[in-house]
Amino acid sequence: MVKVINKNNDIIKSSKIFNQKTLNTLLKGQEIIRFTAKTLPQKPGVYQMEDENGNILYIGKAKNLAKRVMNYTSLSNLTRRLQRMVLQTKSMSFSVTNSEIEALLLECNLIKKNKPRFNIILRDDKSFPYILINKEYNYPRIQKYRGTKKFKGNYYGPFVSPSLVNSTLVSLQKAFLLRSCTEGTFNNRSRPCLLYDIKRCSAPCVNYISKKEYFESIQDAKKLLNGNTKKIEKKLNKQMIIASKNRMYEKAARLRDRIKSINQIEKYQSVYIKDMRNIDIFAIRLINGKSCVHGKFYRNGSNYGNKSFFPIHEENSQSREILESFLYQFYSNKDSPPKILININQDYFKDVEKTLNLKNKIKVKILQPKSGEKLQHVMLAEQNAYEGIKLKNANIESHFTALTKLKSLLKMNEMPNRVEVFDNSHTFGKNALGVMIVANKEGLSPKNYRKFNIRYNNRDTEVSKIDDYYMMEEVLHRRLKSLTLDNNLVHPDIIIIDGGRGQYEIVKKIIIKLKLKTIKLLAISKGKNRNSGREIIHLEKQNINLKNNDPLLFFIQRLRDEAHRFAITAHRSKRSKVSLHSVFDELKGVGPKRKKQLMLHFGSVNNIKNASLSELKEVKSLPNTIINKVYEFFHS
Repeated sequence: MVKVINKNNDIIKSSKIFNQKTLNTLLKGQEIIRFTAKTLPQKPGVYQMEDENGNILYIGKAKNLAKRVMNYTSLSNLTRRLQRMVLQTKSMSFSVTNSEIEALLLECNLIKKNKPRFNIILRDDKSFPYILINKEYNYPRIQKYRGTKKFKGNYYGPFVSPSLVNSTLVSLQKAFLLRSCTEGTFNNRSRPCLLYDIKRCSAPCVNYISKKEYFESIQDAKKLLNGNTKKIEKKLNKQMIIASKNRMYEKAARLRDRIKSINQIEKYQSVYIKDMRNIDIFAIRLINGKSCVHGKFYRNGSNYGNKSFFPIHEENSQSREILESFLYQFYSNKDSPPKILININQDYFKDVEKTLNLKNKIKVKILQPKSGEKLQHVMLAEQNAYEGIKLKNANIESHFTALTKLKSLLKMNEMPNRVEVFDNSHTFGKNALGVMIVANKEGLSPKNYRKFNIRYNNRDTEVSKIDDYYMMEEVLHRRLKSLTLDNNLVHPDIIIIDGGRGQYEIVKKIIIKLKLKTIKLLAISKGKNRNSGREIIHLEKQNINLKNNDPLLFFIQRLRDEAHRFAITAHRSKRSKVSLHSVFDELKGVGPKRKKQLMLHFGSVNNIKNASLSELKEVKSLPNTIINKVYEFFHS
């Protein structure tokens, strides 16, 4: 055993001791990096380190590629995690960018795409929704919006919770009676829609409100979203009192309901942080090598929600580097506020601060409050992060225990890495589909879920009837056949199917036929009275009943129920799409846009069928040739 001393006389901390073989490999990785650094330009860009098989180990960004990469040759300044990375590095590649911001964005995109093991990877980083008041239309539309800000208008957000933005939208519609329909629907209305009847729209599509009055409502909505509610409440209260004095009680009641909707928004969103109307708060806790970052988001003095994030990283990663990488990735596709509060020393985040300043073109300050109300908010976020990671670790431990029991039940030599669960759904054989859900060592893995549309021919053989046996055979044959055709696909260790002995035998034959005997198979079926807790577990040579309080039974039930939920959701979506098909779709020359125009005008296919030629001609922008085709189709 020796201490590591490299050619630059950099001495690694005495606690970090390697054997001679590891030392030689480490120094070799260091030499590869030093050689590469000499060839790099002194320009901003992204670099990546790769192992002997070409797998990406780490992706990083740099303002100066040559200087940044050279830092990895000074081993004493590296954490144990980065030393292990250097140990495995066998080659490097890089991309030059025009600016540091471009390097940041490219780095974040590459990390999300490749998920290198030595990077901190932010999960659950979907774009957050905004409320958009679209100014491109004569009568501005209010809507929920995700994605890049490509439309002209006012954006309010981001809202962390989709349910929060939905409830806020409903309250805004009730308070200000603003349209939410698309421009195509708006331009083709001949009478008000249901939203007008339930007092959520003022029906500008049929001129039930003047343009001046509608724009006043739009301005009031903007004031509310900017946090200026008192003037609006005062204005509506005044109108309500006048209406009541003039015995216009219905109008007064409507105004009262609008004031209630405004109060509802205030009740759930209003918050006061001194001198801070636009601010994000992040706190990180690290327990047993797992971390949780809890975020709280405030805009215009309103609470736009909070959320816990669980970044992927190696066990010996430090809180500081996790939070730093998190902030880079989190704000890569979002605008940052002027102030960000954290629970770690702010001096470590000067580079993040500088990068966000350039990206957002505003002055961004990252602060660790020491006292007062701001500190209380950060401590509350830290407590939420602590509870979040405790719960996450408990769930992981429970999941691991259940996998261990499943391994024992199936007499496996090693812990299963991947469990696939299959189910199917249909309506009397129609709109049939199968689904696959996946669980790994950490829990469910939704990104690996798959749907299979059931085909009406089974590998060149026409079938007259689709039943559960046929669907299970069709789905499993396609899934398992793909494993034999593509060696890069991840093989399941265990397959669980929702079914009885019949389904089990069908799938078993497929596994044997395709020579995938390493895959373990299990089926779960309801008991005689189809009661939960009485399930029968079907194995190769036996059927067993687990005790109704057995944690393993709960685990298998949860997987089965998740597959069932996913199957039902997917089936409903497919059924709703197919239900739009009608005899009207068989008419050549009438595409989706023209069909939509006719449906908006007449309301149903039956009304179109019964319409006279003169009534059909009332539809705007349809040429006479199409109108004649439609009439002849239904009246021939």
